[in-house]
Amino acid sequence: MLAISHKYGKYYYSVFHHPISRVLKAKLFIEYFKHVEKRDSILDYGSGDGPYRKMLTEYFDSYVSADYEVTNLKHSNRAEISIDDNQKVDVEDNAFSCVVLSEVLEHIYKPHEALQEIKRIVVPEGYVIGTVPFFMWEHEKPYDFHRYTYFCLKRMFEDNGFEIIKLDYVGDNLGVLTYIFTKVFGVFIKPIRKIKPLHFLFKTILKIPALLYFLLIKINFVEKGLKKYFGEYPFGFVFLIKKPKEV
Repeated sequence: MLAISHKYGKYYYSVFHHPISRVLKAKLFIEYFKHVEKRDSILDYGSGDGPYRKMLTEYFDSYVSADYEVTNLKHSNRAEISIDDNQKVDVEDNAFSCVVLSEVLEHIYKPHEALQEIKRIVVPEGYVIGTVPFFMWEHEKPYDFHRYTYFCLKRMFEDNGFEIIKLDYVGDNLGVLTYIFTKVFGVFIKPIRKIKPLHFLFKTILKIPALLYFLLIKINFVEKGLKKYFGEYPFGFVFLIKKPKEV
């Protein structure tokens, strides 16, 4: 399970134990919640194992998880309500002040149907906060359908009547390279997993490029010095969109 960590009053994914792409996307994702003023109810749409459940139950008065019956069976946590094949959820209109859509859109064959349903169930001036991958291997097979560009996401959100508050790139070519390095060479140390001290040593060594990249981000070197050269191949995107006030 990919539950987020909590320490010293902060929620985060550790760069030592998680892929750098997850660490960076989660950081922005969590920051976006400061924009949400009304916090009475939230729907975790496509909740999976509910990695953000603990955080969201702290941030909101009411937390509800929703997932697809078939794919949810692969996870350890059962969702409270189901999403049907047409992306419908059995709740009333304007039922939630916020909807979370984290690493879900790529698994929805007809994303416009999901966005229309989310627009129905979120209150006017309510928010949708989410993430999508761009660089990512096939996963959750056979329910992995899309990789979205910035321009596709922008048009999709606008076409479905949402106001875009934030739509940010996460990562770049250099970050993707560190991730590929760890992933590829990680295959070669799998046979020694039972020799725990040795496996831990090699696993730590393979993390060094990602740790250095993370350090460069912390000191703003990537943003200021490298992004204009390496910015066109991100890990993915984080978004904050808003349902307009009804007239």
